[in-house]
Amino acid sequence: MTDVPDSPKEFFTQFLPSRFEALKAGLAGKSSSGSMVFRVQGAGEWSMRLKDGEIEVSEGMHDDVIIQVTVSSEDFKPIFVQGAIMQGDAEIKPEQQVLAFKALTVDAERVKLVQNIAGTVAFVVDAGGATHRLAITPGKAEPKIDAPDCRLECKMSDFMDMQTGKQNPMQLAMGGKIKIVGNAQIPMALSGVFL
Repeated sequence: MTDVPDSPKEFFTQFLPSRFEALKAGLAGKSSSGSMVFRVQGAGEWSMRLKDGEIEVSEGMHDDVIIQVTVSSEDFKPIFVQGAIMQGDAEIKPEQQVLAFKALTVDAERVKLVQNIAGTVAFVVDAGGATHRLAITPGKAEPKIDAPDCRLECKMSDFMDMQTGKQNPMQLAMGGKIKIVGNAQIPMALSGVFL
């Protein structure tokens, strides 16, 4: 398995784009209608976009942001690094794209729908007693990682299955593996765009 860097900058500028290589065949020549931002509080933020079938990564957030993913510096390693280690070198098929790549493949009309969804959804992930958070905020709104409009509570294994496309969030929610607390309209609106 490829070593997974524990530096946020290396993770988002080198490791994640290298994982994308497995999906390139299905995305040849495609460009995204906006960017996706990964933010690690206190460490930086990186915008990712698809241009002619290639992933481009730059620092900062751009005006065309579709969706933001925010974690605290303490939750970066347990969610991203450990998640990448758990996935190993498993092949990621285009139909099982991780959220990042799905956001970059939606059409311009859906991008506008996402950008107009108000609120923050936080995944609250239980990793054997320790709790980690990852916030998803549509468009340019300020992320509310500590006071989200909706919380999706689940176990780390289910969260990883969702990220790799082995399970979809609706199946997990219907099976009682994701508990929805707060405004369920936000994740429902997002799932309508990405599923």
